[in-house]
Amino acid sequence: MGKVKIMCVCGTGIATSTVVHNGVANMCKKNNIEYEIIQCKSLEVKSKLNTFSPDLIVSTTTISTTTTIPIISGIAFLSGVGLEKVEEQIITALKQTLGVI
Repeated sequence: MGKVKIMCVCGTGIATSTVVHNGVANMCKKNNIEYEIIQCKSLEVKSKLNTFSPDLIVSTTTISTTTTIPIISGIAFLSGVGLEKVEEQIITALKQTLGVI
């Protein structure tokens, strides 16, 4: 398998994106998915799309930038509500990127 690139986004690029980063990293490790993750604030998404070229965006806030890259809400990592469903969505999206499913 190849390596996937994931962008974790929140309002400031510090607090909640760190929680999402840790959760996504743990999921990738459990599923033997090689990954690279960056964190950024929502205002930086547009510029980071060109420099980082993520395969998936997991965000705890609204992203105003239009993109064809899948965006999944990461709020479940903060609340715990619906976390299994969100984890399934993320793993499915990453495996599709890798051509595994």
